Amino acid sequence: MTATETVRDGVSLPRLVAGSALAFGLLTVAVAGRFAPLIRFDAWVSRAAHSVALAHPLWRSIMAAVTFTGGTVFIWPVTAAGCVLLLAYGRRRQALFAALAMIVTIEARLIVVAAVARPRPVDRLAAASNYSFPSGHSTASTAAALVLVVVCGPMLKRRWQRVVLAAVAGGWAVAVGASRVALVVHWPSDVLGAWLFTLTTVPAVGWALRRIMTERR
Repeated sequence: MTATETVRDGVSLPRLVAGSALAFGLLTVAVAGRFAPLIRFDAWVSRAAHSVALAHPLWRSIMAAVTFTGGTVFIWPVTAAGCVLLLAYGRRRQALFAALAMIVTIEARLIVVAAVARPRPVDRLAAASNYSFPSGHSTASTAAALVLVVVCGPMLKRRWQRVVLAAVAGGWAVAVGASRVALVVHWPSDVLGAWLFTLTTVPAVGWALRRIMTERR
């Protein structure tokens, strides 16, 4: 992909990657530096989420079910099945993009997690390990949603079908992020960080692959 090639909404991929990376960088600095207004907001939302979850067991159960779909135990088999299906239909480039985008995003996140080393909320309502920023479930689900839209969107002939696909995929990713906050296993800024991080890595992988393939022709 050239630097002037654009995505459907008219924003160039390099600009999308740069903008998301800048926003993620600023948020990371705020989190690592324990920026007081951000810390207070995170704590306030987490206290409210904890109270709501304890008062409404059904809500907590629904959020637990939603959060499961964002875990790598669920994401990796679905991704593998999707790549096999793409290969079976002769769509090797899409399969390569899907695999690389997911692997790069999920693995690169681990570097950030270790570097920032942000503790999780202490009164969490679900099992969780490792540090908190950015959210792993939110990263994986958002990456999967973006890959799904990028790969499957062009296969749909009608605009309304692409809109529905984007809405369903995006809604699922948002729901997974919300579930992590609802179960008090992540701070709200962890989820926001995951969204910004994924909006950086997935388009970057797509842009890099397009450039490589174009230059090899």
